[in-house]
Amino acid sequence: MSNDFVQSSDGIRWRAEWRPCPVCGSDNPRVIGTRGGRAHREGKGIETNVVQCMVCEIIYTRPVMIPETNPYDKTTSDEYFYNHDSKLKESMGESIAAYAEKVLRCKGKMLELGCGRGELLVGAAKRGWEVYGVEMTDDFARKAASKGINVEQSSIQKSSLLNQTGRYDVILLAAILEHLYDPLETLHKVHKALRIGGLVFIDVPNEMSLTMRIGNLYMRLRGRDWCVNLSPTFSPFHVVGFSPNSLRKLLVSSGFRIHRLDVVKWNNAFPQTKNLVEAIEKFSLEVVQYVGAVIGMGDGIVCWAIRE
Repeated sequence: MSNDFVQSSDGIRWRAEWRPCPVCGSDNPRVIGTRGGRAHREGKGIETNVVQCMVCEIIYTRPVMIPETNPYDKTTSDEYFYNHDSKLKESMGESIAAYAEKVLRCKGKMLELGCGRGELLVGAAKRGWEVYGVEMTDDFARKAASKGINVEQSSIQKSSLLNQTGRYDVILLAAILEHLYDPLETLHKVHKALRIGGLVFIDVPNEMSLTMRIGNLYMRLRGRDWCVNLSPTFSPFHVVGFSPNSLRKLLVSSGFRIHRLDVVKWNNAFPQTKNLVEAIEKFSLEVVQYVGAVIGMGDGIVCWAIRE
């Protein structure tokens, strides 16, 4: 372990720590490439290696870069969620609740970890669920509370709402697991907080998608040691990554049974293109994403698992 500090261009101080795999504890990864700093075309973040565990296939960084302060505090919810449609997310929350009702044959208590502005929980509440949220970032938590959500402003690690036994019927980790330095520990807590037969909902980026594979190949063809996996020291701060297989392994090792796992196409919102080259890149990426979804190598993984 090291106590070396480095500061990124946005003023965040990061501590570099040499850690083994955050899931299985092995210490023999393969290097995928570098990410951040010089290994980013806009120079964002700090350069670090992205590696993959040879045992459980989890992707993480080496060294692990730990921020001294919450990096999300430097942005407002409107800035961070600029490409999120609130009404669409509320509708998604209703759909998630409806599916849970179909599996469980009842309604009950739902907890969302990292609930952001609370839209998913608003949707579930419309269907009669008793909803709770945990959110670390002040502006995000205030927005969720303003919607009537019972929200605890806390990190997931210190959450009293999560530190329960058999309290919840459903726990949501929607676009959250990839932000956690300790995914295995978190899932053990989720397992404890769910009742037997309860459900956990997870969606994460697919780090083995066609988009990622072609992006990394493109970097190699250009003679760069860069990769496109994760974003450990710049927004959206993805610090671990999963494939369908590694997510299955993680959930099973945490005491869950996979109920359903789908690889999907995510509807990514692309920034406005500034020139012909960017327009061509955007079109090419959209084609790759479409093809990836067709052949089962889409950009997202959506999973439901049952607490045993």
